[in-house]
Amino acid sequence: MKTLLSCLLLVTSLQAAPSLPEGVDELLLIETTMHLYRWVLDEEDLDQVFQDRDLHYWVREVQPDLDEGDQSRFIEIWMPQIGLQVTSRKADYEIEEMNLTVKNQSFKIRNVLRGTPPESAEDFAEIRIPYEKAQALAFERRAQARYPEGEFLEALRDASRAEVMAYLKENNEEPPKGVQTLYFSPLSPVANDLWVFWENGGKLLRLASDMDLENPALWKDKGLDLKIFDIKTQTVVHLNEAKGSNAFMTRDQVGRYLFNCLILGKKVELTPPSE
Repeated sequence: MKTLLSCLLLVTSLQAAPSLPEGVDELLLIETTMHLYRWVLDEEDLDQVFQDRDLHYWVREVQPDLDEGDQSRFIEIWMPQIGLQVTSRKADYEIEEMNLTVKNQSFKIRNVLRGTPPESAEDFAEIRIPYEKAQALAFERRAQARYPEGEFLEALRDASRAEVMAYLKENNEEPPKGVQTLYFSPLSPVANDLWVFWENGGKLLRLASDMDLENPALWKDKGLDLKIFDIKTQTVVHLNEAKGSNAFMTRDQVGRYLFNCLILGKKVELTPPSE
């Protein structure tokens, strides 16, 4: 009788376990981890993973308050071994004043935070993926980075030129002379942002959007809006040095951005506009 009751309780528990949200699978989780490995994680973050030999994920769909008509979906991914929370969004809404539909085909990372995971995975789908499997996929795709091409690349060239010239004018700096060298970071399948290193000016430019970056609706009519960071004046060791401001980057962040642009990225040359 006791054995039968235990089996029934186990079956009930298995039936009640949450399943992965629609549109989330092992590949998305591995690609998210690969993105974090490039942009967020340190060596010590993976110590517990190496010990357990598995990557642990807690995943659930969340429903924040949204504007009327916004059909976007959000998922929350915890990596409890690392103490990392990832919020991803599958955008689906309209910007009426711009006559623009913002819609992604898959979930894209919106926010990454470090913290203490929930005490229990009770409300989450709990997934474990052998680290060797993720590592094998990462090795297989190590040379498969995608970069801006075609019309999107030309839109980035134009936006970079315009933003740089506007920045120099605003700061009373002389326009650059000669060919300027830019390095674009690879495009990510799980994030809608792109970093650009302007070598001659010592600046980092960032493009971020809710919409897929390669969607012509983002840049064909309205153009692209890039934010410029001066590496020398906007880099701090710790963000506590600039509380309340989002205009600064840590030295560690700058190192990652430069690695992804210079080592993994695509070199592009830009000719300044003539007088």
